Amino acid sequence: MAEWKRVFLNPRRLGILALLTILGCALFIGSLMQRIGPGEFRRALELGKYKGELTEKWKEEEPQKILQLAEAEEELLMDYYYYTNDYTRWDSEGNELPPAFLSQEEADQAVPHMEYLLSLKDDESMFSETLWMYIDALHEVEADAEYIAGYDEYLQKIQKQAEEQSKTSIFGKKNSFSMRNLKKTAKEFGKLLGKTDETDDGTNPETGREDGARSGGRNGAVQVSFGNNTGIEKWLTFMLGDYFGLLFLVIIAMSFLEERKKGLWSMIRTTKGGRMMLGLHRVGILLAASAAGTLLFNFLPLFLSFHLNGGRTDLSRAIQSVQSFRTCTIRTTIGGWLFRYFFVKTFSGLFLGLFVWFIMGSVQNSQLSLAALLPVLGGEYALFTFLPVQSIFNLFKYLNLFSYVHTARLYTNYLNIDIFTFPIGNRRMMLILLPILLTGFLFLCVRMQAKRYPEGNRDFLSKIALRVNAVLDILRSRFTVGMWEAYKVLILQYGIVMMLIMFIASKSLSFAVWSPIPEDKRTYYMYIQDMQGPIDESTDDYLKRARENAENSGNSFELTRALDMLEEKVNALREKGEQEHFDPWVLYDQTFNAFYGETPINRQRLNAMIAMLFTAFLTAGITSYEKQSGVVPMLRSLQNGRKKLLIRKVVTALLLTVFAWGCVYLREAHQFKELFLPKTGNAGEETVMKEFLTAPIRNLDNYAEFPFNVSIRGFLILLNTLRILMLFSLSFAVLCLSSYLPNVRTAYLVNTAVLILPALFAVLGIGFFQWISPLIPVSAAELLLQMGAGKKALVIPFIIFGNVGNAALVLYFRKWLRS
Repeated sequence: MAEWKRVFLNPRRLGILALLTILGCALFIGSLMQRIGPGEFRRALELGKYKGELTEKWKEEEPQKILQLAEAEEELLMDYYYYTNDYTRWDSEGNELPPAFLSQEEADQAVPHMEYLLSLKDDESMFSETLWMYIDALHEVEADAEYIAGYDEYLQKIQKQAEEQSKTSIFGKKNSFSMRNLKKTAKEFGKLLGKTDETDDGTNPETGREDGARSGGRNGAVQVSFGNNTGIEKWLTFMLGDYFGLLFLVIIAMSFLEERKKGLWSMIRTTKGGRMMLGLHRVGILLAASAAGTLLFNFLPLFLSFHLNGGRTDLSRAIQSVQSFRTCTIRTTIGGWLFRYFFVKTFSGLFLGLFVWFIMGSVQNSQLSLAALLPVLGGEYALFTFLPVQSIFNLFKYLNLFSYVHTARLYTNYLNIDIFTFPIGNRRMMLILLPILLTGFLFLCVRMQAKRYPEGNRDFLSKIALRVNAVLDILRSRFTVGMWEAYKVLILQYGIVMMLIMFIASKSLSFAVWSPIPEDKRTYYMYIQDMQGPIDESTDDYLKRARENAENSGNSFELTRALDMLEEKVNALREKGEQEHFDPWVLYDQTFNAFYGETPINRQRLNAMIAMLFTAFLTAGITSYEKQSGVVPMLRSLQNGRKKLLIRKVVTALLLTVFAWGCVYLREAHQFKELFLPKTGNAGEETVMKEFLTAPIRNLDNYAEFPFNVSIRGFLILLNTLRILMLFSLSFAVLCLSSYLPNVRTAYLVNTAVLILPALFAVLGIGFFQWISPLIPVSAAELLLQMGAGKKALVIPFIIFGNVGNAALVLYFRKWLRS
């Protein structure tokens, strides 16, 4: 019992568990939203409620009837959208269509079930964006109905395909893997249709019993039914919960090595129960930790998903009623599968915990234990993620630790693996191996706990480390002050691992937020995209030819109206260019605005907060590591331990800040290039697109009053220069703050609380924190956008935060040199 209390009641581990739980729930809720920003959570909640209400209302209808109801609802929403925004609609012949309603009051009465949408009609941008999200929700309902309607046909298609392919010589001989795989697949999916053979009695092939009347009944076909699947579908796509569970198990396993760090290993082994009994207790602790992790990191997000997406679904429906399980061959209900999942997930976690404990416990040096584990997990993850399915080594892709991390995939992905020409189901193989692996590693871990000696011959890794250190000592003896500082940050503080994690995590960042083009301006924007370029004589020729073609077109009214708008824009740009001395261009700005316009402001804030988080975590330990080790007085007494060392610390912080900036904003530049300069193969078209960057920024509507007469390329250089300068100021603030803190852990916590949490609140739209957080200057694009509207005074936030950073740097120097 003392061991249980030591592990589970440790304040640090309790804090980490609470932090992971809160972070996991926050990230899951964030994954339900289109973007992070004010009002987004409410909108996601309303969309889930809307879809849940429709599903509940239509669940007893036939799929074809549901499709008709969804189409009618979509048509009603579109009529309401056009009328509320005062958009005119035309038929294919250019004739104006009458409005769908006689008054706004009548229009509002047509959609009384959409109170949230009605509340947004005074905000055109929010209203339009939300309405299109409602339509997307209707499309998801239609997709569910089509899936339910076509499921039996899908199963029959598999049977027919197997029958036809078995007659084709390309699939090999009678006893080849291809032929056996066809027969096995047809047989297993045939059971879902109610087909039987001499070995099938209509029972569950894994449990030997029948699961649930709604899943089909004895020897009957599986009966899929329509219902609200959004909650479980959204939950299945959230993979971070699995990784949080694995991380928690690693933390628990690391707690088993604490007696080695404290030098208590020898003493504990001499006490009663300090060997075998302690090992058995630790196995129980891992089982409890796995169950707790499954509840907190998997079932808590599922609970949230149900309540945020229209309520809990009918758990008595067949599991195949959920599209993600269309290839699942188990006859069970949704509720039955969830119980099965909890059971398998918990014992999979126990195996993973035992595996981690065995790897780390096999290494005598506790500092090397984590270094031994990371390559193993990294190699397994690389095989699981990057090994092609077609590879002859694909067995290692599926017979993999991460198959037990992502347990749900065993049920949602149907796959047979070639084992000596016999097809073995991936799920069945992994579930059969699980008790074998559990037994084996349980025996190894308990025996290691009982038999491994604290003193004696070094283990394999320790022997290697001894020899490697002997070689490295030759190199380290020649390190300069700067090289030692880099070595401390990258190696001793696991900076390389942190940078690798940041680099991988930043791959999931997105930057563009597209705003829909109004219906009545689509033709206008099509013309702009077609004629993009400098305004000269060729522009007049283009307009002349376009008018001639429009007059001979069946849709002349709409085309002529768009050309009138375009000609007005051309004349305005010519006049403005002459007055302000820049070359006028006609520019298609939709892609540029998706990155640097009004729509992506919240996305820019979120990405800026991530850049700030990366910077704070990379630089927080640069000074606090020495304070934690208690060597600051000694360092300051050395010849190069004051000014020279301090300069190297600042340079290291700047280089790490450049890395943090690159993880976020070089990815933004790459994505902008990929979307804006596609490799079309047409050299002329690509040249025109590249010339866009040479056009003056004032040709863009959003930047018509920009205070500097620069090109778009110059604007982007200015934007990213300001971003990196603001991140430099942030790193100076982190260095200064960390110099007052006793250890690295406290530095992480305090810098997060002081610098990152206010930024998070600003991202969430709490206005007060926008003024006290450096988030807006770090984002920079938001301020430059307002400067483009003529608000030149908004250069002041850059000046203020730049000076705050400089003051923090001066204070940091004074404290190190004089304290």
